[in-house]
Amino acid sequence: MKRQDGHLLRPKPQQAQASLWDDYTAIDLAKERLPAIGAIAPWFGSARLLGPAVGQLLKDANWVGVPFAGSMAEIPYIRARTILVNDLHKGVITLARVVSDDVLGPKLYRRLRRHALHPDDLTESQGVCRKMEERSDGCDSLDQETVLRWAEHMFVASWLARSGSAGTKTEFDAKLALRWAAGGGDSAVRFQSAIRSINAWRRSLRRATFSSMDAFAFLAKCKDLPQHAIYCDQPFPGGPGDKYKFHFTLKQTEQLSRELLRFRRARLVSRFYDHPIVRDLYPESEWTWHHIAGRKQTNDPAPEVLLVRK
Repeated sequence: MKRQDGHLLRPKPQQAQASLWDDYTAIDLAKERLPAIGAIAPWFGSARLLGPAVGQLLKDANWVGVPFAGSMAEIPYIRARTILVNDLHKGVITLARVVSDDVLGPKLYRRLRRHALHPDDLTESQGVCRKMEERSDGCDSLDQETVLRWAEHMFVASWLARSGSAGTKTEFDAKLALRWAAGGGDSAVRFQSAIRSINAWRRSLRRATFSSMDAFAFLAKCKDLPQHAIYCDQPFPGGPGDKYKFHFTLKQTEQLSRELLRFRRARLVSRFYDHPIVRDLYPESEWTWHHIAGRKQTNDPAPEVLLVRK
């Protein structure tokens, strides 16, 4: 599984950090009623396998704010009573809103079951998503049918395209992966599996409310209270991180690290990979570092880290 820096994520926790995984290493997806497909969209740089560890670190919170939602892979493992999920990407937030709705969610499921896997289907959905993003009214006062249509085409544009393109600047330019041999994954299987996961995602997302605002505006509204928590998975600046439609500059990354330090009572968890910039901005004097071993596609070490505010 790729993340934003091009690494292949294969979490194998170091022995010292094994406690993060103790409660989740033998999760039965069917018994826990968790989605078999671990993301609402195949997001560039998503960390589907880190969800259990994030859930463990946030297990005592009754309110959790997520300023960078992305694929929402961690949401099913966050068991807080209230979850506020935010992202500037209005397409994925619209998809999540519809999936979570008891009326619109089943309608979405039935519409998606009628879609064919054809390049024209993908092209049509990409065009609809572009037009919705270009609306001058900001899509803030849409009727239910328009919201449902946007969610439908966002799902198709994400799951019919090559995996890992969702959330990038070129997400609506990606092509349908036509398989001319039996090796590798199959788009039809992936698409149908994602559709079948919608009901499980509804159970997870119905506990959430959604917003689409600037991350700093979101954090400014968060309360620094006991049993509150914030989970940050910001786009890393530079390199592959610049592929995101809503990427972060180094200046913004520095600003975010300062902003998080104002929270003293709420629990803070941030996801990064081990890098000198991160070590400078998130020193071990202020943050507890949980190392989770990952690998690049070349099989070179590429350690992921989950940072917890002390």
